[in-house]
Amino acid sequence: MDRRRFLKQTGTLLAGAAFAPYALPQNGAQSGASRATGRFVLPINRKWRYSRSVVEGGHRPDFDDSSFDEVVIPHTNVRLPWHGFDEKTYEFVSLYRRRFKLPEEARGKRVFVDFEGVMTASTVWINGVRLGEYKGGYTPFSFDLTSHVDFDKENLLAVDVDSSERPDIPPFGYEIDYLTFGGIYREVSLRIVPGTFIDNIFVRTKDVLTGNPGLDVECFVQHLEGTKDALTVEVELLDDERVVAKASQSLPPSSPAAEPVAHAVHLEGLKAIKLWDLERRNLYSTRVRLLRGTQVLDEDSR
Repeated sequence: MDRRRFLKQTGTLLAGAAFAPYALPQNGAQSGASRATGRFVLPINRKWRYSRSVVEGGHRPDFDDSSFDEVVIPHTNVRLPWHGFDEKTYEFVSLYRRRFKLPEEARGKRVFVDFEGVMTASTVWINGVRLGEYKGGYTPFSFDLTSHVDFDKENLLAVDVDSSERPDIPPFGYEIDYLTFGGIYREVSLRIVPGTFIDNIFVRTKDVLTGNPGLDVECFVQHLEGTKDALTVEVELLDDERVVAKASQSLPPSSPAAEPVAHAVHLEGLKAIKLWDLERRNLYSTRVRLLRGTQVLDEDSR
């Protein structure tokens, strides 16, 4: 996710969320791409409820969490002094809860929750259903909520956050000395995408210091639903909003698959590319579109 673009395009939504604690906006709520692309991102950083302990029934939608603290993400599980504290102070299992309603535009699409970083192990629940545990505090992770969300009523997202030092999770195992702290310390969002969507993008520079630089762009396409028609992956290299280079690749019809499929698209002959240095901080981005004919099914950028 492009953090600068994310923050720029969601500022209005974040401000509005302070006054609408549980219902996600019905209009103007998307981030990162036009609604016409079939993808939109809804930040859910405000109006979380927090408990320093996991309580019985705390994962159920009908649980009364009015006594919990109201917090904003990013959040630390406990405030610590600048120095001179015992690391055991933040090593406990806490509970976060967030109620939300999906906009009408989400109906018929796939709904994911994306966590940018939670320290250190996260067990995620939706409407009382345990989705699984993610181990590790330094990498983002996602869970598919689609099968368990109610598109008409309020939903409840709950997260058990284990911030203790565990030998099964790096950097522990008694090999190095490192403080990790605890809590949901990076942003959280709902990502709504079509049944076939761009799962990830990896951009690799090629022959940068020669007279003929290029790019290899791996586009990971997830087919949670089958496609009867051929699709196209289109890659654009952008200098701000100006298209510097463009290439595409055709994708055959596909059956539903559990894992995304990588498709490599090559951009060659980028002789006019300006390299980055300390005085001239040239920065380019890559935009990937998934097309059915001329219809944009999904779009993402790196």
